[in-house]
Amino acid sequence: MIANRKIRFCLLLLAGNAIGLAAAKADEAILERTTAFEQAYAASFYQFDACGDEVAGRISRKALVDKLKQCPFSAAAKQRFQVRITAQRQTSTRALATLIEENGGQPVRLDGMTRTCREQLESPEYRQVRSRLDDYAAGRAEPDAVFVQPCDAAEITP
Repeated sequence: MIANRKIRFCLLLLAGNAIGLAAAKADEAILERTTAFEQAYAASFYQFDACGDEVAGRISRKALVDKLKQCPFSAAAKQRFQVRITAQRQTSTRALATLIEENGGQPVRLDGMTRTCREQLESPEYRQVRSRLDDYAAGRAEPDAVFVQPCDAAEITP
């Protein structure tokens, strides 16, 4: 009788562990939609490069790509992302060149911005982002320190 109870107890423990492992596996579901990453990639050209901080733009995009690589996206989703950001980089590079040509240099204020580029670059918020980017570039921080949102977030920002 006592032996049967011990056996049932052990079986319940094993079943509980199996359920816990199955739940953990479900939490690691393969992701397919890279839309938030694509939007963050495109926005980086406007946020950094258009106001003259191309270095921060390149660092931001590298950190973003590195973060995506760490996320549980399917191989097909990662491949689509690479194709889309290649096209985005070409489009944004042409758009920035046109913007600079039309302005005769870097713009003072971009459409939709409440601050001038100089005010933006000198703001405490921008300095915090820039500091995280510098830490990442120097190897003192991981991509998650730059982009803290989870892989399945609706919006990704530095």
